[in-house]
Amino acid sequence: MSEETDLHERDAKMHTENEPPHFPEDPHVITPSPEITPMEVHHHPHVEKKNFKEYILEGLMIFLAVSMGFFAESYREHLVNKEREKQYVNSFYQDLKNDQNELPTLIRAIRRQQLEPAASLPVLFSKVSLTTPADSIYYFFRKFIRQQGVKAFITDRTFEQIKNAGEMRLITNRQVADSLIDYYKQIGFIDYLQQTLLGYKSRFSENLPLVLKSTDYAIAIDSSNGVIMPAHHVYLLSKDPFIVNKILIQVDDIGALSNTIKIMVEEALRKNDDIRKLIEDKYGIEN
Repeated sequence: MSEETDLHERDAKMHTENEPPHFPEDPHVITPSPEITPMEVHHHPHVEKKNFKEYILEGLMIFLAVSMGFFAESYREHLVNKEREKQYVNSFYQDLKNDQNELPTLIRAIRRQQLEPAASLPVLFSKVSLTTPADSIYYFFRKFIRQQGVKAFITDRTFEQIKNAGEMRLITNRQVADSLIDYYKQIGFIDYLQQTLLGYKSRFSENLPLVLKSTDYAIAIDSSNGVIMPAHHVYLLSKDPFIVNKILIQVDDIGALSNTIKIMVEEALRKNDDIRKLIEDKYGIEN
């Protein structure tokens, strides 16, 4: 019994030594609960559903806001365009006034440089010989080969500007816009005819050395290159019937085309006057 008791006591002592030390509980220390705390679930707030009328009202308000913005921008653009139209019309009007003053000068130049020589040269050639003075023939030939281009008498800066900018649409009065376009188209056609006339004159000039003396031809102009009647009598180099006939045919062609150009310039001048009056009436511009 004694040995068995000693064994039990020894085992109990060994068990006690292997256990961790035990401290008394501190009432101020909170021991976490071993239980698992469930996660808190967040619920979305309840949103009240809109009825159909509210959706319609919101859509209508958005539509009205967008429409008002569009109309405001359109109105602003309209005001800008009206101001630009006013500027263009005023500029056109001033250009037309300049043309009105300049085009009569071109008409007079065509008469003096083209039509008078064309009418006089056939008569002069019929009377002249190699021994009679040919002063007037030299004088008219000198004038005949010269030419004043219509572009030098036209102020088309506004038309070129509005055409290059593609803004002819800004001229809202169609009658005024169409009249301006027609006017400048006619000016362009006159310029085309004058280019054709230059070709006629180039071929005509090639035949002049066949009938005129170079020394006499040189004295038919002054120091400023103006055409003058020769200071002394001058004479023809030749009066070959074939050459003279060819020259007089060319004179007639140049005269006929020059007369057509003069008529078209006169018509453009009348259109100019009509357009200015139309602008005064439609846009309230005072002369």
